[in-house]
Amino acid sequence: MEPYILLLVQAIATAVLVTFMLHQLWCLRRKVRKITKSSSFNGKGAVVNKNNAPEPPGAWPIIGHLPLLVSAKQPHRAFAALAEKYGPAFMVRMGMSSPMLIVSSREVAKECYTAKDHVFATRPVTTAGKLMAYDHSVMGFTPFGTYWREIRKIATVELFSARRIGMLKPVRQSEVSLWMKGLHEKWVQNGNSSVSVELKTQLEELTFNLLTQMVAGKRYYGSNVAKADEKMAGQFCFAIFVQQFNYHLGNSRDV
Repeated sequence: MEPYILLLVQAIATAVLVTFMLHQLWCLRRKVRKITKSSSFNGKGAVVNKNNAPEPPGAWPIIGHLPLLVSAKQPHRAFAALAEKYGPAFMVRMGMSSPMLIVSSREVAKECYTAKDHVFATRPVTTAGKLMAYDHSVMGFTPFGTYWREIRKIATVELFSARRIGMLKPVRQSEVSLWMKGLHEKWVQNGNSSVSVELKTQLEELTFNLLTQMVAGKRYYGSNVAKADEKMAGQFCFAIFVQQFNYHLGNSRDV
């Protein structure tokens, strides 16, 4: 590539990046003005809104409070320290997504899942749900709404009814028997002596085999695929917190 073309590309890329940053800072400034008009600061330095939980100061543009968690070796201890300072319920910003409510009190958690359960009866939109759950169409990944109520009704009648569970009893007995046989084979291969078994993996495979047998009539062998799915579901994805990157970069699989 010619030197002048390379310089032109660098200049265009820099201009686009600066424009994007200025746009995000302008949006952030508008949000701050709105918060300032309807909020005040308590004695601990947190932003207090009469309709929201307190929010610790120090959120960065675009990435929010993420540096606070990245700098901490144990994020749960960072949340515990914030709870001691700002109370049992406070808000943090993870990227440019909506603020997240952090609850660390039994009483507040009970309130969230009993009296206010309809407010929290939904699931966030994630990259894992988009790629692994057919764009959040699987019941466990679907946000609360009309579609979720319909598939829950179908699952309750067709899968979780007492009659259906009774019909699938032989499947459960067969899978548990095969699982016990596999453990016995490990014992035999070790010379009829004690052998260490990772129960977490064993029980995960047993549960997955039960589900696939009851739903699809087939067993599942091996744990590589399950571990890959588990890794994808729990992997940090920058596009979840900075959702604008999903639009600008197009394919969320590459983010």
